[in-house]
Amino acid sequence: MDVTRRDFASLVAGAFAGVLLPRPLRGLEGLAGAPPATRQAAYFQWQRVGDRVHVAMGGGGNTFLYAGSGAALQSDGKNFGLGRILRREAEAQGARVTWFVNTHHHADHSGGNDGFQDIERIAHGNARPRIVATAEDNLGRARETLPRTLEQLREQGAPAAALADVEAMLAELGDLSPVAFAPTETFDREHEIRVGDRPVELRWASRGHTDGDAFLYLPQENVLHAGDLLFHGRHPFVDVASGATPEGWKRCVDAMVALCDGETVVIPGHGELTDRNGLAAQKTYFERLEELVGEAIREGRSRDEIMRIAPADLASLAAADRMLPANLGIVYDEMQGS
Repeated sequence: MDVTRRDFASLVAGAFAGVLLPRPLRGLEGLAGAPPATRQAAYFQWQRVGDRVHVAMGGGGNTFLYAGSGAALQSDGKNFGLGRILRREAEAQGARVTWFVNTHHHADHSGGNDGFQDIERIAHGNARPRIVATAEDNLGRARETLPRTLEQLREQGAPAAALADVEAMLAELGDLSPVAFAPTETFDREHEIRVGDRPVELRWASRGHTDGDAFLYLPQENVLHAGDLLFHGRHPFVDVASGATPEGWKRCVDAMVALCDGETVVIPGHGELTDRNGLAAQKTYFERLEELVGEAIREGRSRDEIMRIAPADLASLAAADRMLPANLGIVYDEMQGS
């Protein structure tokens, strides 16, 4: 059993067209730094991490906003059709978004990149062609999917501003091209952005969840954004079609843990905020699968039999019915060199 990118999108979405819609709406008034004049109903769930850092949950993978002196950096664009909402709500906090970073190419992270097409956009070099291909796919289906997204927003009672954002995108579809979603700059191993006087470190350690996963570290805030190199409290999606490798993923975790201390806040791509222990658990997950698969291989069990293993200690993780069999098969293939 293989889990495709679209299978994964439907799993995290729980809705048609791969669109993950947020849970009940909250206001921006709960966010530090939002002046009274800009307070309004918010579509995304915004969670405060510090005076300068906020996380937007729902609508795709977790993203974060890092605000400096009159400028800000936003990571990832959520699902297709939602990026303009994300941009507007981020800037409602009083800081203009000046830099945009994609942690990787998946549609729940790059689908809304068009909301940031007028600013510098950065990603790992391996992610760029995949972001373009994702945009081509999204734009090819947009006349079908965007009206559905708009209808979902109406059914949820989304703020009028959010509806207007999607309506504007629908009206501009003819003028959009994949280039509007693509990074304007790429990097190989490390890249630094200064937001005001504070650095944001972008790093790539190895192939992991895909071949282009970057993670972001804010040394002065002691915050690390792992992107989809961390699925917290759930079985991860190992996108082998995009260069994923469990062994490489473990190397990525090692590189991230090395930056953390006991006070570091870790933002996962999916799941609730955590710390270095939650991050280290991602490596432990793959080590546990390797243990299970290795034992089964020694017992002479086939790949199909191994994919049916259901260890009790992993039963509490979300998405076990689809992800666990696929991940067992992927670890088997890697261990067998196939």
